[in-house]
Amino acid sequence: NSNTMKTLGSFCSKGRARNEFQKALLVTNQIYCNENGHTILPLNNYTHEIREIDVTESLAQGKTVIVGISENANAGEGATIYLDNNLDYRFEYTKNKYEYDEKKRGVPCVYTVIQPSGKRTKIKVFNSKMDVTNEKFDLAPYTGNLYKHPSRNLVVERFSYMEYLLFFDFDSDKRYAVHQIDALTFADIYDKKTRRENDYSFTDVATTENYLLLLYWRGDYYLDVPDKNGANEVLVFDWEGNYIKGFKFDRTIIRIEYDETHQILYALDENETLYKYDWKDLLP
Repeated sequence: NSNTMKTLGSFCSKGRARNEFQKALLVTNQIYCNENGHTILPLNNYTHEIREIDVTESLAQGKTVIVGISENANAGEGATIYLDNNLDYRFEYTKNKYEYDEKKRGVPCVYTVIQPSGKRTKIKVFNSKMDVTNEKFDLAPYTGNLYKHPSRNLVVERFSYMEYLLFFDFDSDKRYAVHQIDALTFADIYDKKTRRENDYSFTDVATTENYLLLLYWRGDYYLDVPDKNGANEVLVFDWEGNYIKGFKFDRTIIRIEYDETHQILYALDENETLYKYDWKDLLP
């Protein structure tokens, strides 16, 4: 309960029964309401299938209630978004790790729309793979995740190591991008010799009807702190890709979520301590 901070229930216990999970993993941050007004949360059962949990009914019955099971068509590296809250209408992003052919200059990752009819349409984003100094990290620039607008078929992809945001608007059939001025582009050479925490650009994302809130690690505020536990910040964009505001933390935060109704930002640190930030009147 976000008002009392008390636990209301605990679900998705480990096991092999229909209402149990071998390992429960978030598919995306996507949560939606069904035709009955119940809150539905899709979760990966390890990697091979997706189970839809009726959170409303689970709280009422005191046990995990599964209302839908489907195959996880994107069990490898990538992400899946459900359009129109329909498991059969999907937008998928997959790093093309096993299909990439250097001689053919194949694309580094694949974007696919799967219609309820089963028809698959690929969206071309990258023409070729970015040049790298270390082939071990040849797909690192394309590492990221997808996030959906709460009520529209509008999806954004944030990249973990590149300062880009890609937008896919399936309602108006538009695509557009945001890129930090003077930051590395996909036409440059990616020089990543080791994995360091401050190599991150964007990590977690929270979404509202009007805004995207992104955890950001590449600003001078973070990089000027030599300790790996340096504080990071939140950048706020609207869904057109316009920068709105930035907020600096006084500690390292790894996950965020935003309560739009009460204007509260929830932030989780590395020790799993949960913080509440009052954001009343901070956003336009």
